[in-house]
Amino acid sequence: MTDESVLGTKSRILDLFSDLNEADLQNIESWISSQSYKKVGDQADCTKENTCHVDEFLYDDQEVDKLVKSGKLSRFYCTDCMSRGINELIFISHSMSKQALMYIFYVLLPNDLEEKQILDVGSRLGAVLYGAYYLSNASSIVGVEMNKDFCEIQEKTLKKFSMDPNKIKIVNSDILERCDIVQNSNIIIINVLDFFVDTEKHKEMWYFFKKYIKKGSYLVSNRSMDETLSALQMSEDMMEWLTICKPNQLEHEIFFDVEGYSELFLYTVN
Repeated sequence: MTDESVLGTKSRILDLFSDLNEADLQNIESWISSQSYKKVGDQADCTKENTCHVDEFLYDDQEVDKLVKSGKLSRFYCTDCMSRGINELIFISHSMSKQALMYIFYVLLPNDLEEKQILDVGSRLGAVLYGAYYLSNASSIVGVEMNKDFCEIQEKTLKKFSMDPNKIKIVNSDILERCDIVQNSNIIIINVLDFFVDTEKHKEMWYFFKKYIKKGSYLVSNRSMDETLSALQMSEDMMEWLTICKPNQLEHEIFFDVEGYSELFLYTVN
């Protein structure tokens, strides 16, 4: 569109808005915002403008501080022009830090995972898989990832560090197409899903997990399931499915800053 046509379009939109009252304008603004970046739960305030994704497996807090000081990252953005110079950004990760992985395998889960299969749903760069490989004695570790490029990176990493291909496997697939892997897994680790799927598919995935995760399995999530299911209006359907449980290796908790891992939850499947 030319500058002239853009101005003409803006003028027509403003003419339409001039007939609306303040309440109608607020409703329209909310509707427009919801169409572009709708999220649920504790990350519902994340937008493309105010959020920066930093993989905490690759970059811990000290590394992030270095990137900020060097000018490669900013912690702020301008609410008027979106220049990253004023407001503090929300930093999120779709991975897990090395410390969080140690907490999962040295505190939350049982010490002995021999003959158990660990499944990471949406394995991305493979952080959970590598943690499971080096921090546990699990017999089988499987990562299911839809993104082919991420799968290739994980495969290269496995080869580079000579990880046993009979113990750790990468599957390029939608998890909904691999009920066999879900059924054979004893420990399922799931990061927040709503950044990658719309609400309807998000619901479909939890119904799928309820159907195929076998009783007695462990589910590890980085958000309370009560919060997730409430936001999806699924609490009633899932009420009897999960039971939150205490860490299996509680004696090791003294070696960790417990508050730093308050967003990691362990459940058993009923």
